Amino acid sequence: MVKIVKRRDAPRLETVKGRHGEILMAGEKCMMMINTIEPGLPTPPHSHPHEQIGYLQEGEGDLYMGDERIHIKAQCSFVAPGGVPHNFDATGDKPAVLIECFAPPREDYLERVKKEGKK
Repeated sequence: MVKIVKRRDAPRLETVKGRHGEILMAGEKCMMMINTIEPGLPTPPHSHPHEQIGYLQEGEGDLYMGDERIHIKAQCSFVAPGGVPHNFDATGDKPAVLIECFAPPREDYLERVKKEGKK
């Protein structure tokens, strides 16, 4: 059976201050979400066991991967291997929109939206 989710119906959560996520789809082996990231609100580097692929749809910012810092703009993509510290801070005068996929799905995010009953 095919599952269809419209963005307006996607579960939402604030992953960290200034970073608003929408879980577009979660399957057995991967998950896709879209994050809107406010500029000027740096977030701490983090790591998780999930492989993460990101595509910056709008805006710009600094991507931190391990010891590297790279300034990226819209239409760039990247991969963060599981276990590698990483982060993205939006810069400029407008929010950045980042589409991300995780494999396996982020169970912590799925549990949060389930527990908080968020849409």
